[in-house]
Amino acid sequence: MMKIRSRKSKKVYLGKKSIYEYEALSIGIPSRFRKDVEAFLDEDLKMRLKAEKNRIVIVLEPRENISVNKRITDKNK
Repeated sequence: MMKIRSRKSKKVYLGKKSIYEYEALSIGIPSRFRKDVEAFLDEDLKMRLKAEKNRIVIVLEPRENISVNKRITDKNK
């Protein structure tokens, strides 16, 4: 069984003159899925979410690193 948890965060700036508050949602992944998830730890993931009648389908896939130049130039050979 899994639960979607909500927590509120508060950041204080400029000696309490500005306060930024936001709500974050999280899902705990059961330990029985640890082997399947370990390959994706510390990776940037792209998320797609589809809400149906009585279910939520969340698809996470590795995000392509667009900051890396994929073209090989003469200097890199």
